[in-house]
Amino acid sequence: MAEAEEMEIPENQSADGVEIRDTDIVFDCPRCGKSLVIDYRGAGLEITCSQCGASVLVPIPDGMQLSDLDLDPGEILKQLFATRRNYQKAELRVQALKASLAQLQEALGAMSEAVAKGLTEE
Repeated sequence: MAEAEEMEIPENQSADGVEIRDTDIVFDCPRCGKSLVIDYRGAGLEITCSQCGASVLVPIPDGMQLSDLDLDPGEILKQLFATRRNYQKAELRVQALKASLAQLQEALGAMSEAVAKGLTEE
């Protein structure tokens, strides 16, 4: 049996193929050791480890202050409006999917009845 070759991972990629930017925070889960990558704006937040599900506090890089992440009011307003637009789009998509699901369930019910009817006629 041949040994598995060790693949070289480029410096700007994590083991699972995620591109790592210079501004990203790279750290390990204290519970399972999985290497985690998050945008610098996640500094100080509590996240869930994608491997073990543990709550993990994102470290704040040396020399960085949380106030460095504060945005001006205009930028916050832009993000709020963008979030609202995305939420509205998602709501419309959910409604469309619910309508499609109802149609599919109706068609499935009709087919089930036809099959049951066909079986009883044999």
